[in-house]
This record gives sequence, C-alpha cells and structure tokens, in this order.
Amino acid sequence: MAFWGNKQEGESAQPGQQAPTQVTGTLEDGYNDIVKSKGRAPGIDLAIKLSDLILEHAVHERASDVHIESQGANLRVRFRVDGILQDMLNSPKNADIPLTQRIRVLAGFDPEPPTSFRNEEGRFQKMLSGRAIQVRVSSFPTVNGEKLVLRVLDRQQLGLDIDQVGLDQDALTIIKKLIRNPYGIFFITGSTGSGKTTSLYAMLKNINTPMINIITLEDPVEYRLEGINQAQISAKTGFTWSEGLRTILRQDPDVIMVGEIRDYDTAEISLRSALTGHLLFTTIHTINAPSIIERLFEMGVPPFLIGSSMLGAMSQRLVRKVCPKCCQGAAAPSEPVVNEFIKNMDPEEGKVVKDLILAPGANYKVEKGCPECRSTGYMGRTGIFELMLMNEEIRKHILDHAPTDVIKRTAIKSGKMRTLLMDGIMKARTGVTTLSEIIRVTATMV
Repeated sequence: MAFWGNKQEGESAQPGQQAPTQVTGTLEDGYNDIVKSKGRAPGIDLAIKLSDLILEHAVHERASDVHIESQGANLRVRFRVDGILQDMLNSPKNADIPLTQRIRVLAGFDPEPPTSFRNEEGRFQKMLSGRAIQVRVSSFPTVNGEKLVLRVLDRQQLGLDIDQVGLDQDALTIIKKLIRNPYGIFFITGSTGSGKTTSLYAMLKNINTPMINIITLEDPVEYRLEGINQAQISAKTGFTWSEGLRTILRQDPDVIMVGEIRDYDTAEISLRSALTGHLLFTTIHTINAPSIIERLFEMGVPPFLIGSSMLGAMSQRLVRKVCPKCCQGAAAPSEPVVNEFIKNMDPEEGKVVKDLILAPGANYKVEKGCPECRSTGYMGRTGIFELMLMNEEIRKHILDHAPTDVIKRTAIKSGKMRTLLMDGIMKARTGVTTLSEIIRVTATMV
C-alpha cells in the first residue's frame, strides 16, 4: 500500500538491497547524456531516467523544492537550497522525452494537462539513495507551458528533536517546561517555509508518551508521527478546521495541534478549548510574536479569552549557516555603521541591538564560497527565534486593547523577550551565521 495513497515506486526495496545512488557530475551533464542516448531507448524510459536523475540531484543538493519550467524552447530546472533558488539545468527542450507527463503520472494526474485550468496537487514516494523520498507535486499553467513544483519532504528534517532546531539553552529550558502545561494555547508564527511544522512536530515528539492522547489537525499531514493521532482537513468531504476541532473535542484529547488558525471560528474554539483543560499548539501568520494578539483582535476574539488562555508565542525564521570549509573571520561593524542601522528602531530595542553587536568577544564570520557550498558561502540552515511569554503586564495590555508596539516593548522589558534580530545577532556572534544573513532575513522587521 502506498504511503500517501498515490502511486508509489520501489515498494519492494528492502534496507540493504539498494546501494545509495552516487551522484556524479552536474544535472546538465546527466541531461545531455540522456539526450545523446535518444533513439536507442523509448522516450518514456528516458523520461523515467531523467525524472530519477533530477530527484537524485535534488536529494544530493539538499533541495527543499524543485521547479521544472518551460522557458520558450528551453527546459529549466531550479532547486531551492537553503531557501535560495539556484539554476541547475537550462537546456533546449526535447519533445521526445516526456518529462512532465512522467511526473504527472507519478503524482496521480492525467498524463496530459487539462485544457482548462484546474488546480492539481498530488504526491508520490520514491526510493532514492537508499531511502524513501516523499514528493508533493503542484501543477500550474503558464503562457510557456506547464510549470511543475516538487516539494521534496525530508523526513529526517521533520524528525528533529527539539534540542536540534536551533533554540538556545535558556529558550529550550523554557519551551520544555511550557509544553508540559496541563492547559493553555501556544502559538508559533513565521513565514511560509520558516520551519513552523518542524518545530511543532519536535514539541509533540518531546511530550509524546502512552499516558497522553495527542490529536492533530493538519492540511496536509506532511509526516506520520508514531503514537500520535493525525487527521487531514478535506474541504471536499466537509471536514473543515472548525468541524475537525469540534470532533477532536469529543475524542478525549490531552494535547491538540491545529495546523493553522485562519478565522474567528477556529480561533474561538481553539482558545476556549485551551481554557477547558486542553493543551493546544497552533500556527498563525503574523510578522512577529507580539503581533499575534492584534491578529486575534482582528478576527474578533474577545481580549479576556486571549489573556486567560494564551501561554505565549514564538516567532521563527530560518537562516543559512556559514560554510565551515571556506568561511573567514570578520571584524565587528564600526559604531557609526551600527548607529545608522538602528536609527529607525524603538530606542530601547535599538540600544539592546547596539550593545549586542558591539560587545567584545564576538567570533564574527563572513562568507566566501567554495565548491562544497556551490560558491554560496553557506551550508545548511538553523532557526532564529523570538519567544514571548504571557505575564501580568502583557495580560493587562491585552485587556486594554493595546497596540502591538506597546506589547512588544513590554515583552522586551518585563518578559526579557529577545527579538528575531537579537537572537540572530547572538548566532552571528558565535560564528554560526553572518550578520549580513541575519539582516537579509529580518530586514522587514528593522
């Protein structure tokens, strides 16, 4: 039986039977070799070979997404590695190699794209490099032809322990204590692809024991967690977020994870559940942790409900780690440069940021670039976090319907909250990443 319910290949492969695939040369070289063999093998066989080759290179390069595009007479393949898109193949298309039809069949679509636009999403699993790779496929019609985006789901990444996501020791201690509360709601916020799901799964994994009933509501379920009851939203069958939540509450849960809060109904049911003896984790789309409160106000959630049920909130982003093979030491920025950088910040926050950057003892690094990191200067990613805990002062501001900047200032002052920028600077000081990378990721918040 296929893991995702769609077509699956390599099902019979057993551990130890298949040697890990050795990726040699570039994707462009491999594509040219396949084109040269045209005529000696059927087109579909070449398409199978090419799709496998693309996925093998994607796994080898640690790509999270693969973009397959028609650009006029060219086939273009791009990989998103460490959050940045990189060109991997840009060569003349070959009509005799039906690559998109091959991927469409794997994803459970009709081989040919529909004549009128239809949203198409599918999944498949493949054995590559000795392990099962989950792939989510999205199709999109462009004026140049069909564009396919393949999300490569790394189960090893989603299986991280909470100690591995990038939280510093203080924040880790707080989080481990907080997720063992008997009731209350904890929010995680961040942009798409910022690792929210990974953090949520890591938290659930940390508290998962046979003594508690954990139920999740997700869209989609990206990774199966052992010992946890996971449900997937399905608009077609009427199993919506609010309907799913109401059903979960009749399933005697101890801990509930709601993939995302999008509207008043889901927010209201979630917060009331947190008041009636359930521990609830969820995500919400906002720019930082303090602005979650304003977002809930906008949805129409009463202030007393937020203040009495909320345990705290965490905002996160992913930053690229500097390549250990080629990075070089760097001096701290000069005081005039730092003054220019912080001039538009809240004075109190700016002072903390300035002190953090200029404090002695930093081990700043700068990226250089080598073959190991494809000349980017970076290799892998880690998280930066902003943890806001509920306290009496913040609760009072909520009841007074205070704006986000007031709540943020209070969280920094009375709750010892470290902003995303502050946490990023701490990671740059230890040489994990660079200041330029932190500024790139947090630019909209400065």
